[in-house]
Amino acid sequence: ELAACATPFIYFPLRHHFEQRFFVANRLDRMGAGIRVDYERTTPEDIAAQIVRGLNTRPTSPAGGVDPGGTERAAALIAELV
Repeated sequence: ELAACATPFIYFPLRHHFEQRFFVANRLDRMGAGIRVDYERTTPEDIAAQIVRGLNTRPTSPAGGVDPGGTERAAALIAELV
């Protein structure tokens, strides 16, 4: 949703999670979306600098093949269950 709506964000892929570290990270790189941060090697100052960087940039490919209606669909499906 963040990538689809061209919202700047930082993300921390889980260390031993192949999909997050490779598949998702590569897709976000191709879309020009998100700032990948390594949790274990990042200081609070690094995170602050990345937040500032994110506030001053926009993803290069707003839609990037991502349907921005996922939140509404997920909410409707969850509402049917409760």
